[in-house]
Amino acid sequence: MRQIIYFIAEAFRGLYHAKLMTFVSITTITAALLLISGVFIGLMNVDGILKRASEQAGIVAYLNEKASTDTTLQTSLLDTIMKMPGVRDVGFISKDSARGRFEEMYGREMLEAVDGNPLPASFDIFLVESGKPDAAAELREMLAPLDGIESVDYSGDWLERLKRLRDLFYVIASVAGLVILLALHATISNTIRLTIYARRDLVRNMHYVGATDTFIRMPFLLEGMLQGFIGGLLCICMMSAARFLLSRFILPDIAVEFNWYFSYLPFTVVIGVFFGWLGSRFAVRKFLV
Repeated sequence: MRQIIYFIAEAFRGLYHAKLMTFVSITTITAALLLISGVFIGLMNVDGILKRASEQAGIVAYLNEKASTDTTLQTSLLDTIMKMPGVRDVGFISKDSARGRFEEMYGREMLEAVDGNPLPASFDIFLVESGKPDAAAELREMLAPLDGIESVDYSGDWLERLKRLRDLFYVIASVAGLVILLALHATISNTIRLTIYARRDLVRNMHYVGATDTFIRMPFLLEGMLQGFIGGLLCICMMSAARFLLSRFILPDIAVEFNWYFSYLPFTVVIGVFFGWLGSRFAVRKFLV
């Protein structure tokens, strides 16, 4: 028990004596964890957008003026489309519903400049396997010649572009994360190494009186772990403040992704402590061998 108290006291003493380097190290750890958390939340939001988009209509078939007002033709088209391969469900959007959607998204002012309702009725077609360009292309070819269909729009085109953007983001995030972790490791290692160098006489004297390498190492390892722990706590505080500001004042819709992330937030401290231990271990091993 006395040894544990001694190790902890020495770790805090090392933090106090190397104030500047300790501040630099904790700041670096906090910044690195914030960047990693930001990238993680960004990836979650992109995945959330993709998931919500895949649940929406894969194809929209716009009706011509005749079919927009002819209920018999609409029923016939609905039955025909439902029997086509790859179709999971079909939803009908009337002209009035299309106008209501438009006003909800863009406001009423834009439609006040035209007479009547210029928006056509349409069918929202949900695919069995959303995001399959080949299947969607075949279905578009089958829909285009039908009587009453004015045009066909496939939303999967931009969905595929968004997926490619996500994959690129994954690659960039992985490379950036690796660079951040290497910088984090180097910063902690150098901080502990300078701390050991400043106390080299004490370390040498401890060797002379027969102290084991483990006894000498432990305070420095705890010092690095404390730096990682403090950096993780600061990251949690800053992310909590960011969640409050974003969900309350800026982007309320992002609160769901933030709440999901916060269930895993304690791992931020674990990551900080781990890299604090790793950097300290590397520095101590290099110095004492």
